[in-house]
Amino acid sequence: MEDKITLGKFIQSKRKELGLSQKDLAKELYVTESAVSKWESGQNNPDVAYLAEMCRLFGVSSDWLLL
Repeated sequence: MEDKITLGKFIQSKRKELGLSQKDLAKELYVTESAVSKWESGQNNPDVAYLAEMCRLFGVSSDWLLL
């Protein structure tokens, strides 16, 4: 059975692939480093307003990120 990747783990994986720290990603998205940390740990999900920018940064479609 295939494990599903969570949104937080996906964000963390793509961030690391780009060589960005949580602080770097936070600056790119105009959010706090704490917000990025909470997204990655699954404590919170990013607001829809940030998803389009994350798709652009990560080079993925919104379908992939949302589904």
